[in-house]
Amino acid sequence: MSEKKMNRRQFLFSMGFGALAFAGAGGREPPSSRPYFQLAQLRYAGSWNPSPAGPQRLLSEVRRRTSVEPSPMVNEVEALDPDIFNMPFLYISGRGGFPDLGAEAAGWLRKYVETGGFVLIDDASGVENSGFAEGIGELLKKTFPGEELKPLAADHTIYQSFYLLSGAPGRKLVRPVLSGISRDALTPVVFTSNDLAGALENDPLGGWANPCIPGGERQREMAIRLGVNLVLYALTGNYKKDQVHIPFILKRRRG
Repeated sequence: MSEKKMNRRQFLFSMGFGALAFAGAGGREPPSSRPYFQLAQLRYAGSWNPSPAGPQRLLSEVRRRTSVEPSPMVNEVEALDPDIFNMPFLYISGRGGFPDLGAEAAGWLRKYVETGGFVLIDDASGVENSGFAEGIGELLKKTFPGEELKPLAADHTIYQSFYLLSGAPGRKLVRPVLSGISRDALTPVVFTSNDLAGALENDPLGGWANPCIPGGERQREMAIRLGVNLVLYALTGNYKKDQVHIPFILKRRRG
């Protein structure tokens, strides 16, 4: 990819997502016309993959529920890997501590976001103020000086991009909402304390590997829907919210 920076819309268009369609299972486009989505996962020294089947299950749910055609495999990348600039979604997960990746890695991550990438950080610890959250906090301070993770408002587009949601569940309910770093009316960095992938993790026999606490299977379904929303938000930004307002704008013009 060129070293020249581009905005989010240019980045996504260059990745082939300009004609993304929001079709459900009953209204799919032919597979040949469906966008191709690749998810990258950061590999580092430590517990970087606590739910190995979770991210791949997310890809299968996106394929089943939307018109997006994901790659069947998760792309593992390490810090400084230039291949990340060919993928719109970076997933960072962990349990326990998170290592210091260094200033160069912080610059790499900042450049990824500034060229249109989306980062989902998933704390699998299941507790408040975990070692993983602390380590991620240090990384984000180096990556985005002066910018902080803040709770996302209840009407944030992430909660509306495909399903209408009122919270951010995962395997646990440590915090009721997502947090994020927002820039130019978009939120390219999102943090969840609730172990999203843990809710999607399969066991070897095809069942669910982990119970969802305290809400059981209803909580799991909401976690799956949140994962789908995050992928759609990564691909479209505020497009869905903008579209929701069009009928009201047209009505006012006619008046």
